[in-house]
Amino acid sequence: MSQGYIQEIFSSFQGEGAAVEGSCYGLRQIFIRFSGCPLALGAHGTKGCIWCDSPKSWSTTPAKCFIETKAGTQSFTETTNPLTSEDVLNIVKELSTKDLHSVSLTGGEPLYQEMFVKDIITSLKDTGFNTYLETAYTDNLSFLENIAEKIDYACVDIKDRTANAALEWKKLVDREVEMSRILKKAGSKVFAKTVITKTSKKEDFDFIAKKCGLIELPIVIQFVTPTSNSKIEQPTWDQVDNFSQIAGKYLSPDKIGISIQMHKAIEIL
Repeated sequence: MSQGYIQEIFSSFQGEGAAVEGSCYGLRQIFIRFSGCPLALGAHGTKGCIWCDSPKSWSTTPAKCFIETKAGTQSFTETTNPLTSEDVLNIVKELSTKDLHSVSLTGGEPLYQEMFVKDIITSLKDTGFNTYLETAYTDNLSFLENIAEKIDYACVDIKDRTANAALEWKKLVDREVEMSRILKKAGSKVFAKTVITKTSKKEDFDFIAKKCGLIELPIVIQFVTPTSNSKIEQPTWDQVDNFSQIAGKYLSPDKIGISIQMHKAIEIL
C-alpha cells in the first residue's frame, strides 16, 4: 500500500469545460488535489504557469491535508500527510453522494506521484467510481500508458505560450498532445483545455489547434482567471471569437467550446 501527499479532498462541481466529449462540466465530483508539479519544479526550465490558481499544491511534502467534513458544507478538518491510498479511498466513500458523477484527480500534477496515484485509481475503479484525470505533464509516458485504461474521462491542459510553463514551448505542447493520444487510444474520453490571456497569439493557438486536429482531440478555450498576485489580463471577446474560428479549421464544431472557471464565478470550491 503506497503513501503520498495530498493538498485537499472535497466535494463540489466541475467548473471547467464545455459541451465536448470528455468534459464533466457542471457535474458533481469529489476532488483529490495532489501535491507537487513537475512544471513548477523546473521540468521544462521555468517555474510553472504564471497564472496558476493553486500554487499551494506546488509543495511536494505538505505537512497537512485538508478534508471536507461533509459534502457541500465547505467546512474542513485537518489530517497529517502522508496518506495511504486506503485512507484516500475511505475519505472518498465518506464524501460520496447520490449525485456523484466521478472522482477528479487534480493538482498540482497527479502523475507526479506515480505509484500513489496508480494505487488510488485502481482502488477507485475496483470500488465502482468513475475517474477523471486533470493533467498537464509527465516525464513517463509508459506509466501513463499503464494506467490509461483506468481513466474514464480526462482533461489535458495544453499550455498556451503565455503560461510560461516551458522554455521550449512547442516541445511541451507535443508532449501534451501525445499524452492525449495515449489516453484516447486506451478508451478514455479526453479533451484539451487551453487557457488564454490578453497577450495570447493567434499563431500559437493555430499551432495547438492543428495538433489537436491531427488526433481529433476536442478543445476548450478557457478565459484565464486573473490572480491577485499577477498582472495577467483576460482575453478580449474578439480573441476568443477568432480562436474558436481558428479551431474550426481543424476540428468539427462539436469538438470546440469556450469556458470560464465557473466555480470561481459563483464562489464555490
